[in-house]
Amino acid sequence: SKVSGMFDMRKLFKSTWSRLVLLAAITLAVTSVARLVYSSMVWNNNVRQITELNLRTLHRAEAAVDYAVDTLASLQLSGLVSCDAKALEEIRRISFLRGSIKDIQVLDASHGLLCAGGQISRQLGVANFDFSEMYAARDENIFFHDITRNNSGILGVARHIDAETTFLAVLNLDSLLFGIFPEAVRNHARADLVMGGEVEVASQIPDGVNDQDVASFKEFRAVSDRYPLEVVFTLDADILRTWNRDAQRFVDDFSLVLGLLLGWMALVKLAQPRSLYRRMKDALRRREFVPFMQPTFSVEGRRIIGCEVLARWVQADGTIVPPHKFIPFAEDNGLIVPMTRMIIRAALEQLREQMKADKDFKVAFNVVPSDLLSDRFEKDLVQIVQEVGVARRQIVIEITERQEFADQEKARSAIARLRELGFRVALDDTGVGHNGLSNVHLLGADIIKIDKIFVDRVGVDASATTIVQMLVRLARELGMRTVAEGIETEEQLAHLVRCDVDEGQGYLISRPVPVGEFLGVLAQNRNADRSARPEADGAGESETVAA
Repeated sequence: SKVSGMFDMRKLFKSTWSRLVLLAAITLAVTSVARLVYSSMVWNNNVRQITELNLRTLHRAEAAVDYAVDTLASLQLSGLVSCDAKALEEIRRISFLRGSIKDIQVLDASHGLLCAGGQISRQLGVANFDFSEMYAARDENIFFHDITRNNSGILGVARHIDAETTFLAVLNLDSLLFGIFPEAVRNHARADLVMGGEVEVASQIPDGVNDQDVASFKEFRAVSDRYPLEVVFTLDADILRTWNRDAQRFVDDFSLVLGLLLGWMALVKLAQPRSLYRRMKDALRRREFVPFMQPTFSVEGRRIIGCEVLARWVQADGTIVPPHKFIPFAEDNGLIVPMTRMIIRAALEQLREQMKADKDFKVAFNVVPSDLLSDRFEKDLVQIVQEVGVARRQIVIEITERQEFADQEKARSAIARLRELGFRVALDDTGVGHNGLSNVHLLGADIIKIDKIFVDRVGVDASATTIVQMLVRLARELGMRTVAEGIETEEQLAHLVRCDVDEGQGYLISRPVPVGEFLGVLAQNRNADRSARPEADGAGESETVAA
């Protein structure tokens, strides 16, 4: 099956070299992932810092413009819209006191210079310029102009007073971009204040930045929603990756230790066998639980009259797991239920022809009390028997003693229903464990199975012999049959005959074997039985033919 062919990692990593390779691989994987995660964190943190710095720079530019716009508005409100001495004095005072405002000019209807706070405006080339290229702000009365057209950092902010007069504030924004970047990235980053999305008003460009490959740069852009301004940062992406990596050594050391620890844990895990629960679940899927049959025979004549079906775990490599290593665990973890169904179906299918040929042949199955009391057992049993096509009266349900009945009355009802359906019920290991004598009376079974502990001592220990005799008498009075378990010697068999035990099973006749061997043992037993009673067999055959 596909499941049985599944790859087992434990087999691959059995050798020392393969385990060292695994340890190295896990360590390398952990350190690589740690480096990637740390690099991603550093990158994201650096991008966040530059993004915040980009936005702060824009806000500073907006604040400088706000200051100029408010100044022009206050001049208008004060009525200082002329070039008289009072107005010029106030303009000069403002230009002197307010840092980013270098000059305030009064322009005529054709934007010619009427007067200015600074007398050197004409010499500086910031007067009588072309106003055809202007960029409007959200306020329709405010316009921006690149006065010098040489990326000097000088920006003109105009405010229309009326059709005849315009105020123009000359701002120096170059200082906004000076030294704004952290020292670690300063020589690998460019900053530009852009107007109208195309005119570079001010820039800070370290030597050599323009000569580098543009593809290796990352751009940050913050755009004003009030003015036609934006701040653009362009940084070397490699610098963004290597900046702020002070914790690199710690990350490397920590990831190395973590990788070795996880690798060691993986090796320890691989060194451990899979949990028994998981192994048994896999074994159920692979149908590794198979029925073995141990003959049940008449004590008086040793004739095999049936068998008890026992579960054996035959692994893929042929290894047989002893029952005591998995049956109790299966009972405690609920796996006994699917295992029991699997064993019942497989055994009945394998013995179907024998059961049909010999209508008195009985097949017994062990069932734990918790399964017997479940809602599904009776339905599942009836369905399996019907699908396989055998007679119910040939099937014996043996109630094991390893669990106690949680509800005695419910158990009595369940057994009664099974008997009404035609099945037979046996109490396994009677006299020990939870199958005490009280259960013989309360549960109303068909068969008492005498535990091996008494069979081993019968004829040797008087008390054991007495108990066997008592169980036989009790069974006779209740209309039940008796089966002695674990018969290994001729002496034990002879004593059991004297005690009037009906049936037995044990190594004296055969150990539990697969169906093929069991049918062979059965054939030998029947041949020996016919040889011992040739006349009776012949008469029987004649009668059968005559009938």
